[in-house]
Amino acid sequence: MVEFVKPDDEDNGEKRFSKKKTKGIFSWKLALLVFLIFFFLSSLLSSLSYMLSPKIAVVPIKGVITSDSSSGLLDSSSTSSRFISQTLLSLKDDDSIKAVVLDINSPGGSPVATEEISHAIDALKEKKPVIALVGEIGASGAFWIAMSADKVYASRMSTLGSIGVTSASLGFEEFIKEYNVSYRRLTAGEFKDMGSQFREMTDEEKEKIQNILDEIHSYFIAHVAQERGLEYSEVEKIATGEVFLGTKAKELGFVDEFGYFSDVQTELEKEQNSELLVVTYGPEPSFAEALGLRDLFSFSLFGSGNANSVGMLE
Repeated sequence: MVEFVKPDDEDNGEKRFSKKKTKGIFSWKLALLVFLIFFFLSSLLSSLSYMLSPKIAVVPIKGVITSDSSSGLLDSSSTSSRFISQTLLSLKDDDSIKAVVLDINSPGGSPVATEEISHAIDALKEKKPVIALVGEIGASGAFWIAMSADKVYASRMSTLGSIGVTSASLGFEEFIKEYNVSYRRLTAGEFKDMGSQFREMTDEEKEKIQNILDEIHSYFIAHVAQERGLEYSEVEKIATGEVFLGTKAKELGFVDEFGYFSDVQTELEKEQNSELLVVTYGPEPSFAEALGLRDLFSFSLFGSGNANSVGMLE
């Protein structure tokens, strides 16, 4: 039997190749480890730098103001007071936030939702300045919110005001009579169906609803007067529900400065003697907004009513 023995130089060559291969794998793993450590440290330092950098928090208040809302598939045309108030309160103890800007473009909304946001603003003002920046429109409930801020900016052509309350609904009582439709009224409580669309309201019912609207109106007037340092009687004279251009609103004492976001930022950076990062705190954009299709589905909300609410600050 013949045995074949490898020459020593061939065996040594395989060992050298194996060591070289092992060394190559080790070098590749080391390089990857170094890269991952570098990436982690860079991300950590970047996050720390962002967290500690002085910032302006921008909180958008857009569309109709409601107690709660959810973004639609095509468009989000309302503001949730729950989301806004929670956001404002979360900023209260964040030392990196040097000021909060309320970016307002809204025709108003429900009294409860409006007051919820206003209360959150009051709490926030204890720790940092709150600036209201009114864009196209800051009317009724949105005007109430703007008046809660420390300072109000607007354009000369912004629409502000509408210090009033409305309750509106459609009435089908004549339609019911014409087509001989019966409205069967069963209630436990004389005024349980007060404001029903299927029958005409009595004078007593109209008076009761009007009293509610008048009381909310008086709260609105008192709030504006208190926040702007005006007499109740001064505000009451112009609390007719009419709107004003920014120029008139400034004359009446409702606007402090004409300007846009760049002017607000410049002023805040002067006060802080430092550049400020701008961070927007808002809900996720809707599907249409993310695709840039919002204008295809938008419609005017100015003067819109709500048939299901006794009072709307619109």
